[in-house]
Amino acid sequence: MMGMMGGNMPMMGMMRQSGGGMGGMSGMGGMGGMGGIEAIDHIEGRIAFLHAELKITDAQATAWNAFADALRANAKALSQLRATMMPQAGSTPPSLIDRLTRQEKWLAARLEGTRAIRSALVNLVGTFSDEQHKAADELLAPHMGMMPMMSARGDRMGMPGEK
Repeated sequence: MMGMMGGNMPMMGMMRQSGGGMGGMSGMGGMGGMGGIEAIDHIEGRIAFLHAELKITDAQATAWNAFADALRANAKALSQLRATMMPQAGSTPPSLIDRLTRQEKWLAARLEGTRAIRSALVNLVGTFSDEQHKAADELLAPHMGMMPMMSARGDRMGMPGEK
């Protein structure tokens, strides 16, 4: 958002950073926010890390699996979309309209993924202990494309009913 306010469209900056490709796409928050392109490409490692750090219990397995599946589905969708958006070698640079169309597709996919992840996360967070809530706030908010001030408010990632 900050880049857009300054007149710099994030997609254009990403294209410039990556020589016309989508490799710099982490600037858009990547995986529905989960840490950029690196998280898309290494989602299983990220899921394993979160499982361990959040100390997921057997009783939380069903809610955890739904959350992990939402992360996987989002990563897969964004990875596939990214592949279709890669310019072909030797092709002419995309026009402004083409770049905006690509940005719109990327943002729409991000929104859809974010909604699915949020839905699964609401269920999972409902099973968390206070310690797990604290860990989730620290581990998940920055990787979900949330600005630091949003997670610093202490609102438990904006989950309904959470204080």
